[in-house]
Amino acid sequence: MGFEQLAALKAQLNQGAKRKEVASRLTSSPVDVTREIKQPPKAPRTSADAAARAVTTLQRHFPHAFPRSPAPKVPLKVGILKDVLAHAASLGLSERDARNGVKLWCRGQRYWTCLVEGNVRVDLTGATTGVVSAAEAEYGASQERTRLARRREQIANMRRA
Repeated sequence: MGFEQLAALKAQLNQGAKRKEVASRLTSSPVDVTREIKQPPKAPRTSADAAARAVTTLQRHFPHAFPRSPAPKVPLKVGILKDVLAHAASLGLSERDARNGVKLWCRGQRYWTCLVEGNVRVDLTGATTGVVSAAEAEYGASQERTRLARRREQIANMRRA
């Protein structure tokens, strides 16, 4: 056999190998694309996220005590946290998340402005459990003044920077 014949045989063998490779690719199982794409790392769960989810859960289960915006917030019963903690497990909330959810709900402008002397306090079902006293109304007003002062200070610091 000469070199020309060997070169021709080699070319035929290479073509046969390429056909087999193409055929095996066509008949093989599809590639799992999700494994090849790198997933971005998930952001760590923060307590603020958990508290916000707890508020959403409380709004879903107790709409009279935790109304959705734009409805105004209502003054909650003194000691409502004990009631919420008693229901936390059945709502799928940890004690910490339930506690932080109530804290988040009760520490904003919408809540402090609803603390007006004589307003009715409600329990989880929306039943009347008392009224806001003058001292509680003053506390709510002072909390709102403190919040506004902190916010003004933040804005002033941002302007200086």
